[in-house]
Amino acid sequence: MASKKQTASKGSGKSTGKGAVVEKGPAAKKDAAKGDTKGGLSKSSAPANARRGRAVQVKQPKPWGLIWTFTGVGVVALGLIGAAVFVVWDRSQPPEGVTDFYGEYKNYSEVTAALQDGDIKEEDLENPWVVQQTHIDGEDPMAVPEYEITPPAGGNHLSQWQTCTGSVYDAPIMDGNAVHSLEHGAVWLTYDPALVDGDGIEVLAKKVEGRDFSLMSPYPEMGVAVSVQAWGVQYKTDDINDPKIDEFMDFYIQNADNAAEPGAQCANGLTTTTADQQMPTG
Repeated sequence: MASKKQTASKGSGKSTGKGAVVEKGPAAKKDAAKGDTKGGLSKSSAPANARRGRAVQVKQPKPWGLIWTFTGVGVVALGLIGAAVFVVWDRSQPPEGVTDFYGEYKNYSEVTAALQDGDIKEEDLENPWVVQQTHIDGEDPMAVPEYEITPPAGGNHLSQWQTCTGSVYDAPIMDGNAVHSLEHGAVWLTYDPALVDGDGIEVLAKKVEGRDFSLMSPYPEMGVAVSVQAWGVQYKTDDINDPKIDEFMDFYIQNADNAAEPGAQCANGLTTTTADQQMPTG
C-alpha cells in the first residue's frame, strides 16, 4: 500500500529517476519561462527588442525648389529696392544739358542762403538777375522789364503773373508776366512758330495741357524750335520730341529748391496775350 507522500508525488509530477520531479502545472510553465530568461530578456524576444532600440535615420533630400524660389524672391526684392533708390536719386539730379545761371551755386535756395549769410553780395554774382524779384510796374504802370536772355528765365518782372494751370496760349504773352509765373515755380514752354508747324504745336501742347504750374506760348524769332525755362534755368532743343523737355518739366515744376516764391499760386492770373493787349512783348 502506497504512502500518502508517494500518492502526492504521483498526483503532482513524474519522477525523472533521480529523485527529481518534473512539474507540469502552471507553476512549471512559470519556472520554465524564468529559466529561459537571461538578464530579464527572453532569448526569443532579444533580437526584436534590439531592432526596436536601433534608431534608423533616413536622409531627406534638400527642398531645392523652395530654396530657389525664396532666393529668387529675395533677388527681385533687392532689385526693386535698388531701382527705387536709383529713381529717388535720379529725380534729385537735374536733366543733362540744362543751362543754369546760378554760377557756382546749385540752385536758388543755395544762392539766396549765401546772400543772407553774407558769403557773397548780389553784384558779385555772374547773373545777378537770378535773385532780383522787383515788380517794376509798382511805381510806373507802363514800365516794361528788360532781360539779358530770351526767352527770359528770371529777374525783375510785372506785378501780375500769367495764369499757368496747364495753359496753352496761341499768341505771344508778355515776358514780364511769364517770368512772374516762373517765380511761382512754373515751367514756361516756348516755341518758334517759324520752326514748329501745327502738328508740332499739338505735340508740345500735350506736354502742358492739364498740368498745373506749366504754360506754353509761341515766341517769334527765338531761333530754336523749343525752349523751356524755370527760374534761373533753361533748356533749348530743335527736336520737339526731345525727352529732355519732359524731364525738365518733371524736375523743375514746383521744385522746392528752385521756386523763387514757393507756395504762390498759378491760378487767377492774367489770361490775355499780346494780341489781346495789342502791346509789344517786353
